Amino acid sequence: MIQLEKAVQVLKAGGIVVYPTDTAYGLAADAMNPSAVKKLYALKGRDFKKPIHVICPSKYYHTSNDGSVCPVRINQPARKLIKKFWPGPLTIVLPLRAKGKSWQMLSAGTKTLGVRMPNNQTALALVERFGKPITTTSANLAGQSACYSVEEVRKQFGSRIYARIYGRIYVLDGGKLPKTKPSTIVSLLNGRVRILRVGPISEKQIKKALN
Repeated sequence: MIQLEKAVQVLKAGGIVVYPTDTAYGLAADAMNPSAVKKLYALKGRDFKKPIHVICPSKYYHTSNDGSVCPVRINQPARKLIKKFWPGPLTIVLPLRAKGKSWQMLSAGTKTLGVRMPNNQTALALVERFGKPITTTSANLAGQSACYSVEEVRKQFGSRIYARIYGRIYVLDGGKLPKTKPSTIVSLLNGRVRILRVGPISEKQIKKALN
């Protein structure tokens, strides 16, 4: 797919890609590139005190110190949820394993990070071809509503899409997406299970999978 290869090249060059997920459109940047992560925060107008989650190129748990496969420490409860709900609209917050400036920015100093694997073939193909984690923050300005079509993304970001200060921005058009709630976010830290945001997967479903 020519569009996918172009998107991968943009990521490798430190640019940003608009892409579809199983919820809304997202913004991808190379999660291991500090410059790309900075541009992403600037593009969204997002506070650096707020973390940004990532998609990993594999749901398997082999990790490297630089986070090139999976930047977090996968515990047993996480394995159960991954087996049950991935790919799907579930973000799991876990202890940060990877080191480096970009990871510190993405975790917003919390030493934790949210990871997910959306049930969308374009999103999965993008991260697989890229071979490293990509960001999965929603493609909207900070404080604004999620976007479910490329037209909505372009309307909301306006001239920012073409501003050179943000680097190259490439759009992968996945058509109009059904309006779905953002992913459920569950924190699995220090032996505690906390639902940080309720989405398509309910708290009851999570507890059932863990028990």
